Amino acid sequence: MMRGRMLDAATMLLALALDDLVLAAALWLAIPRRHRHGVAAWSTSLLLQAFSFTLIGMRGDASLVEVVSLVAINASSALSLSLELAAIHEFAKKPYAQTWHVAAALGGALVAAVLTRHPAARIAVMSLAIAAGFVAIGVAGRRLGADVPGRGHRLLWLGAWCACIIFIVRALACLLAPTRLGLQQAPFAAAITFAGHVVTLVMSLGFLLLQRERQEQETERLAMTDALTGVYNRRTLFELGEKELSRARRTRASLSLIILDLDHFKKINDKFGHLGGDAVLLRFVEVVKGCLRASDVLTRYGGEEFCILLPDVGAAGAKVVGERIRAAIEGSTFFIGAIALKVTSSAGVATLPTGGAEITLSTLVARADQALYIAKRDGRNRVSVAKAA
Repeated sequence: MMRGRMLDAATMLLALALDDLVLAAALWLAIPRRHRHGVAAWSTSLLLQAFSFTLIGMRGDASLVEVVSLVAINASSALSLSLELAAIHEFAKKPYAQTWHVAAALGGALVAAVLTRHPAARIAVMSLAIAAGFVAIGVAGRRLGADVPGRGHRLLWLGAWCACIIFIVRALACLLAPTRLGLQQAPFAAAITFAGHVVTLVMSLGFLLLQRERQEQETERLAMTDALTGVYNRRTLFELGEKELSRARRTRASLSLIILDLDHFKKINDKFGHLGGDAVLLRFVEVVKGCLRASDVLTRYGGEEFCILLPDVGAAGAKVVGERIRAAIEGSTFFIGAIALKVTSSAGVATLPTGGAEITLSTLVARADQALYIAKRDGRNRVSVAKAA
């Protein structure tokens, strides 16, 4: 009868190992290569867990082989946990010292070697150490919510905290009732092992969801922004602009729009090529951003033209902003490789008139564009304000 129960336990452990192998492969195949931030570390962690389950299922009587297997199991379990934490750090684009992997593996091996003849103490110490590791994973997973809000980070930190509780219960059971619970051979131990594996599945699903949510976030960002400069694109200008117009009408707040244009930009492209022109545009955006508030909306309207939405800013204030940008551009140095250039810009300003219910964003853009034409006609490197309708 005992042999049957042992066979069942071994079969369950091998099945759990197979689950981890399948999960590692699925995680690797489900995420495109360019989005695999931490996937290699997490998949390796699952492979190590599968290795540990396999060794546990194959363990025999106390001997030198048994000691070696215990050392390997503890080292693999600790290293697996360190790899999960490293995967989260890589996903969050934060550093994680590789020495932590070495410390985790050596620590787990040392516990097994020193406490080989004291199974209750060995399991309790390892369980508490693993619980502490899951606390670190839970804290790191919770912080991911600020970067990638959604269900993924919730599953990750929830699973980590559940795992922490499971391993604390395991440690207490080994310390308080090692004989009655039977340590590794008892149904209680099997239940703890299975619960820990379920938590691993939940956390891995959370990590997979995090990857998918970041992909969706990146796709949405690319759809809203200009590929070269990283500022909003023309489509986003009209989406956000209509919302700002509605808010301004509803609250009778001011709203202005500036169109900026780099003077003689075609000459720069003709002389230095499009890569040189791109370098100038990137520097131009950097300078303009330094003149704006967080609430202002900078967009690339097309070519070398940029639009700025200025919520709660009237005509006089918008002209001040335009002049500040013009002066900052004129006073900045632009580099194409080692070649230094001086660049100027022109701007047209239009403001939503009070009670302008009939004004659309397209009308406001057209007025600013007409003011820009006047600025260029009058000699460039200046700011022109559209006349009130």
